Amino acid sequence: MPRGISDKITFKPYDQTQQWLIPPSIDELVPNPHLVRVVSETIDELDLEEILKKYTKGGGASRYHPVMMLKVLIFGYMSSVYSARHLARACRENVLFMWLTGGQKPDFRTINSFRSEKLNGVIQEVLIATAKMLEAKGYIKLENYFVDGTKIESAAGKYTFVWKKATEKNERKMDDKIRAFVTAINHVSAEENAEYGDRDLEELGEQATFTSEDLKTLVSTLNERLATLDETPDNKPVKKN
Repeated sequence: MPRGISDKITFKPYDQTQQWLIPPSIDELVPNPHLVRVVSETIDELDLEEILKKYTKGGGASRYHPVMMLKVLIFGYMSSVYSARHLARACRENVLFMWLTGGQKPDFRTINSFRSEKLNGVIQEVLIATAKMLEAKGYIKLENYFVDGTKIESAAGKYTFVWKKATEKNERKMDDKIRAFVTAINHVSAEENAEYGDRDLEELGEQATFTSEDLKTLVSTLNERLATLDETPDNKPVKKN
């Protein structure tokens, strides 16, 4: 072995508690240009008067801004995230959605309520207007987002929505396809809510009883299994004759 070269295995430093000297802003973590920025700018250009009219009563606790909520839904649709629970998770975990919300974390109940109450009869037209504006700007091709066999995923499972069956009388009309698409998403959301009731995704542990002792037992079991890997036939040293 050449001088100065070690056969010792080395790893890059790994420290989850390491502090940033200058913490980055969320905006710095979002690529520019990126579709999420264009969606945000496009929603800002839309006339949302019909949505704002539905906020008729004042007083009480402050509410999430409807523009922010709409951006979450529209970008979710553009990113194949349709379920209110999956959208809420994205707002907690996905930096693109965190940037859209400004760090706010609407839960699935809030998202469901906004979609069913404030966007009732409006969301289809908003999605159509947004999609057409994005296409006109050259950022998307509608056929790439709204095509036959689109997979719509909810917490309860995956569903296939086929445009042809839903719009066989208006096969060439993209507006009708998008309206039918939103209808399918609403149907999936209703099924998910029927299955989950008032619960969130399992990962939040609302129904879990996993204790620190359970964790110790699990770790101990895993360590025992890892220790036996060296005893498997594949890892035994080859005997020389």
